[in-house]
Amino acid sequence: MRTDAAQPVCSLALLAVALWSCAPEKPPAPEQAPPKAAAQGQEVADKPAVLAKDEQNVVLTYAGERGVFKDTSKVDEVPEEARGMVRVTLLDGPRPAHDKVWVVNLREAPGDDGWKLGTIGRTEFEEAALGQGLSSDVELPEGIEPPPKKPREADVIVYKTEWCGVCTKLLAYLDRKGVAYVAKDIEKDPAAGAELRQKSQEKGLKTGSVPVIDVRGELLVGFNRARLEQLL
Repeated sequence: MRTDAAQPVCSLALLAVALWSCAPEKPPAPEQAPPKAAAQGQEVADKPAVLAKDEQNVVLTYAGERGVFKDTSKVDEVPEEARGMVRVTLLDGPRPAHDKVWVVNLREAPGDDGWKLGTIGRTEFEEAALGQGLSSDVELPEGIEPPPKKPREADVIVYKTEWCGVCTKLLAYLDRKGVAYVAKDIEKDPAAGAELRQKSQEKGLKTGSVPVIDVRGELLVGFNRARLEQLL
């Protein structure tokens, strides 16, 4: 979109050309080599990268408890259960190509220079690190050990409260339809409330009411019968 701010720039450029054309002729300047690409931030997806053993300017991202990603700058702070697949962000070093991230298996012994890094898609890293599995066409870098895929507790999970009348109607509807489900009271069970908050954050949903229905990973807020039947 054209803006007024761009117009003065064009006017100044024309003035510079006019002044240059009136100036006395000078001998041509010697050819200069093109500037080298900055080492920091350049894309080197096809070039190996290394996490040095004493690297401090780095962010290590791993999957913590309840599926929440955590960051640290120290290798020793990554818990054992998450060390097989850790995302590496080199703040002063090269970065992979667009939509890719560096990953490393910190369970392996480092080489003389440190740990060699592989690359994987950002979304694939998040799915695999959380134990959600991987698409069949995604190949992990050599040596990476993602956690085993977590089995779902049930195809349908209903988050409810005891006083919620709509929740009661929903459960009765599922019973009539013969749908197997797990019902969790978020007030009586703090773990269920935390589980719902985590799922809501991952989906970008604001859930200030119940029921909330999890149908094979899809969240439905409220009892929308038509939408629920589509998901089922």
